[in-house]
Amino acid sequence: METAALTSHEEKDAMVRAALAEQGDSGITPRHTLFYFYGEEEAHGDLCEVARRAGFLTRGQGDMTVLETTMPVDEASFSPVSAMMQTWAAAFQLDYDGWECAVVTN
Repeated sequence: METAALTSHEEKDAMVRAALAEQGDSGITPRHTLFYFYGEEEAHGDLCEVARRAGFLTRGQGDMTVLETTMPVDEASFSPVSAMMQTWAAAFQLDYDGWECAVVTN
C-alpha cells in the first residue's frame, strides 16, 4: 500500500510539472510552493514543529496544515522534498494531499 501511495504522488507530481511545462515553465526557478496535510487536529503540532525546523513556514487550523517554502519544482529538486512530505505524513498519521505552486516563466 505504501508503494501505491508513493507511485500515486510521483504521478501527481509529474502531472503538475507537465501542466507547468505546457505554460512554458521548466520548474527550475524557485517559487512559492504550498504542501497540504489533513487529519486529526492533535497530530498537526508535531508536523509543524518538524517542518519549521526544516525551514518551512506553517499555517492552518483544525484538521489542516499548509507548509510553505520557496523552491524549484523541477523533478531533480522536487522529488526528495515530495518523498519527505510523504514520510512526514506517515510518521504523524496525516494525509498528504499534494502541493501547488505559481507558474514562473522566463
